[in-house]
Amino acid sequence: PIKFPLSQNNSCTCNISKPAKNFKELISLVKQAEEVLIKNGYESMGDRISILRGIYYGTEWSLDYKVEKSKIRNIAFNEFYVGSSVVADARDVLKCCELCKANLFNSLFDSFEVFDSKHKAVDFGHIIIGLDARRSYIAKNMTMQGGTGLEICTWVGDLGGGVGKLSNDRIKEPKKRAKILFPVEGSSYGAMVNIEGDVAAYIVGSKSESSDIKDPTETFTTIHEALEYYFNNQWNKRAYLFLTLLGATFENKRLKNKDELLNKFARAFKDFAFWYLAVRLKDKNRDGDLNLASSYFEPVSEEVASIFLDALMYSFNNPNDMIIGRADPDPKPKVYSDLNKINDTVEEVKKKVSKIYRKTKEKASEFYKKIENIDLNPFD
Repeated sequence: PIKFPLSQNNSCTCNISKPAKNFKELISLVKQAEEVLIKNGYESMGDRISILRGIYYGTEWSLDYKVEKSKIRNIAFNEFYVGSSVVADARDVLKCCELCKANLFNSLFDSFEVFDSKHKAVDFGHIIIGLDARRSYIAKNMTMQGGTGLEICTWVGDLGGGVGKLSNDRIKEPKKRAKILFPVEGSSYGAMVNIEGDVAAYIVGSKSESSDIKDPTETFTTIHEALEYYFNNQWNKRAYLFLTLLGATFENKRLKNKDELLNKFARAFKDFAFWYLAVRLKDKNRDGDLNLASSYFEPVSEEVASIFLDALMYSFNNPNDMIIGRADPDPKPKVYSDLNKINDTVEEVKKKVSKIYRKTKEKASEFYKKIENIDLNPFD
């Protein structure tokens, strides 16, 4: 834990920070934050990743908690998705002293999305939670709810959540198109800034071009240098690097295992959509809608998977352009899902039990009417 005051007279010589307005300013802001953290004893890059991650996810001072107000989500991020708890409160340790004027916490809090230009951006919150998850063997390898912890923190969580949302919408609007989940602007589901952040979350902190997902602390000693390397050296091949990390294989710039990837993506989105929507509907006391929405999980997942892969391949061939959904598949018909079968079976059982109960009750009533007229007193 931090020991104040580092400056015995509480004098601050820090520069006043400001939210990042482009990639260069993001690198500078993170560098300033790391310098303060190192002075406060957090020399481990892993600890600094953890502290910065807590600004966005998994704590009661995080951006996510400010929006969702969910302690359960915090537990899920720490225990399952990332595999570690935040090591310190960024509000306390991003100061040189109690009276520090740098305002680093607020500047980073307001830098969750950074635009280098209108069509070139990243979600820094997604990047930093991805870096944190990549430090954990469990977060990289243990599958749950449709993906690993790393996947759920990034692309599976974003797009699987979108599948859940759209499946629920299709109960009333069966022709609503999946492309709506991939806006250029906005911050939800497959929005450009989200997907770019998800891609960067896998690559920042690694210089490898293999399919192994690397712990960023094994290659770099600072977060800001890892960011700088990504923006300067890996941006134009980010789609290739990301696809490779997801299991894509190429031959002469041709994707060899397209169907395999589409099936992998769709399966992950479908599985996560169930968990995502179940929680959302339960919070609104609309549990019954899950059965209806589940009929759309499979077709919507396939549509979203095709848009996602098409977006990545477009960027693979046009690396200077943004990663955004361009394909616009027609809505597929709903499918009788496993959840439908389970619910139908339950309903059939309920009907049979109710029928048996009703007949039993009728027979019992007839029996009691008969014995009412029988003289059961032998001494009368």
